[in-house]
Amino acid sequence: MNLRFGMMTPTVLDMAALFGLSPLGVEVNAALVAPEAAGSFKAAWPTVAKLAGGKAKNMLNYSSFYGNFGVEDNPDDDSISPLGEVEHAAFLLYWLCKFVFCTQANKVTLEFAHLADYLAQGGRLALGPFLLGHIYRTLHDVVTDGMKPKHGGPLWAFQFWLQAYFPELRTAVRPADTEPLANAFARAPRKHNTSVVCYKFFYELTERDGSQFRVCLARPFPLFLTHDLSIIPDGETRNDLREIWGSFLVARDLHCGLSKAGAEVYLPHFVARQFGLIQTAPLPPLSINRLSSWRADVAQQHGVAGISFQLAKGMTLLTLRPWMRRNAIDEDGRVWYEECISA
Repeated sequence: MNLRFGMMTPTVLDMAALFGLSPLGVEVNAALVAPEAAGSFKAAWPTVAKLAGGKAKNMLNYSSFYGNFGVEDNPDDDSISPLGEVEHAAFLLYWLCKFVFCTQANKVTLEFAHLADYLAQGGRLALGPFLLGHIYRTLHDVVTDGMKPKHGGPLWAFQFWLQAYFPELRTAVRPADTEPLANAFARAPRKHNTSVVCYKFFYELTERDGSQFRVCLARPFPLFLTHDLSIIPDGETRNDLREIWGSFLVARDLHCGLSKAGAEVYLPHFVARQFGLIQTAPLPPLSINRLSSWRADVAQQHGVAGISFQLAKGMTLLTLRPWMRRNAIDEDGRVWYEECISA
């Protein structure tokens, strides 16, 4: 999205501020395998499918899946029945398929089963970059093939991003400092904008000021966004910040999909203003997708490890230096900008 003095796009930082999704943790990719512990959904499913026989496929429909794995409360005293490990993992699988990634099949897919098991067992996953990869893929499908129900994908997440950076498209909200920004948008009354109104708004939009580029950067949630970056601490906090900002700032391919694995290019240096940095002429992007609409089959051609290595390599080149959350175009940043370039 081109605007005067810069571009804008959803970033890994936005995934944290909008949805509370971590930029850190175990990388989600086609090689991720959750331990098949006793009580995991992955371990229990073969037995469940065998007992169901020919009806096993129908069990993956959302209504059937909920009916088979849901836990009923006690109608006599309104007490909540205990949730077993399999039911917990099944709920997370249902949630991932229906509400997060919005699967194209419009039903539960076992592609995310080990991801649900990993979460159910308390594993910390880097869901932010993984969701962002799926947002990019969904937008690619919409642009190249038109808006069709068959696409699926987390288009809802892009809609929340638009509301964050373009408040003219939504009603006024008062987000709490202790919650993801999207929570406030979800609670607010919906503002119904026609496609004509939206097109006219973006067609006539020529520029945004510095604060409008830094909407998610200025959020106090998650807590690591509140750190004063004009002061870089020593020790463990410095290492944590370096990993967090490395995930935000390192240009790389993002994993997209598990059983049908691919990649989507992430270019934060094209939108430096969203990170409170000076926007320079960005280097040409590098991606296994060959700078086209062609999409690589990661599992067969390039391998998961090659994509994962891009982040590790980029981190070796990242040096965390103090900077202020402002831009050279802003009045409060002109002196800072002149000092930076003179040094």
